[in-house]
Amino acid sequence: MTVSGVSMETARLRPHHLLCERFLKLDFAERGVEFRNVDQKIRNLVRPDDPTVIEVAEGVDDLCRVCPHRRADRCEHPRGGEEAVRKWDGKILRGLGIAYGEARTSGQWHMLIKDKLPLDFCLARCPGKSNCRVIEASGDT
Repeated sequence: MTVSGVSMETARLRPHHLLCERFLKLDFAERGVEFRNVDQKIRNLVRPDDPTVIEVAEGVDDLCRVCPHRRADRCEHPRGGEEAVRKWDGKILRGLGIAYGEARTSGQWHMLIKDKLPLDFCLARCPGKSNCRVIEASGDT
């Protein structure tokens, strides 16, 4: 992708990876080195001045592709498979007011997320809220 004559890398992230990954207090060591490397890149991606383009992915994304819980382009995590993840992603889409396929720079995502956090879904029903720095900071743990 080229923006203003500059070649840009495009990342594809599910809504919950776009929103949540950088706020989680987990290191996912059990998922292996490749997963942790991609996870770390995602955690460092959504920054105010980063020009990287991020597209909201429906289904398997850049992090899912290296996850040991992925089976045939589906999440098969024991605590919530593809159907549960799609429900979470839908709630995050609605909370952020975005749609699948939407693409923005990392800096633009940073500002949107900063303006919207914490989402009502995060406060009320997020399955990862006990490991989330945003929830911890809001005092709703």
